[in-house]
Amino acid sequence: MTVADTSPDLFPPIRPESSAAREPRLRPLERRVIQAVALLCAVSGLLAVQWVDEKNNVEKNLKPPEKVVSVQPETVGEFLGARWMALKRETAQPLASGAQQGDVTELRFTIGVRPDDAAAAKLVGGYGLGYRFVDGEGRHWSADGTVVGARRPQQGVSSLITVKGTVPRAKADALKLEIQAPKASRKAGDPLLSLRFER
Repeated sequence: MTVADTSPDLFPPIRPESSAAREPRLRPLERRVIQAVALLCAVSGLLAVQWVDEKNNVEKNLKPPEKVVSVQPETVGEFLGARWMALKRETAQPLASGAQQGDVTELRFTIGVRPDDAAAAKLVGGYGLGYRFVDGEGRHWSADGTVVGARRPQQGVSSLITVKGTVPRAKADALKLEIQAPKASRKAGDPLLSLRFER
């Protein structure tokens, strides 16, 4: 008598399946190729999701929504605690005559502004206001604004600002002046304020 006869296993042994009944399995090389393709698809999907998330984040934080205050010709617009009005618009005479005039010209605006309080006077006379000329197709050209005279803007006192910029000669008559609030004064989530003088 042997030990197997005196204490039999509680579970009968499982016999291996015959090769005919077994399903066909993948070879190791095929399995690795499928795993590599699945990993490549998963990584591509993850990168696409991160890219879309970053794009939305950039548009939300770096490209804030704009709030434009439009001012019709010969009317006063309220913007940044001051009253603004476009007084004069002109294009510079070309430096050359005939065919050598060139494709650009200098566009000039004279703007009257009267700050309502001391903070608005400091903002109007300080740096940070952005000036640009815009067309109806979304293109813009930068411009520079300077206060006329040696006196800085004061509360309740009207001042003049001259805005100049070089623009294409063909578009000079259709462009509108846009004044943008300083980006430093904007709080997170607030829209970017601007004042646009319509034609």
